[in-house]
Amino acid sequence: MDLKTLNRINTLRRLRSKGPETPKWAKSYLLLIAISAIIIFVVFITIVEQNQN
Repeated sequence: MDLKTLNRINTLRRLRSKGPETPKWAKSYLLLIAISAIIIFVVFITIVEQNQN
């Protein structure tokens, strides 16, 4: 194989292993969504436990 083909294979392998990059503005939103989902789940569990009593 020539050098051009090897460079192309190497570039494709690096792109595939890296995966899609998350935008910087979305990281804070993802953190807020995760925290709010946990809070909603905890509130739901406490409401269900109170209704059983």
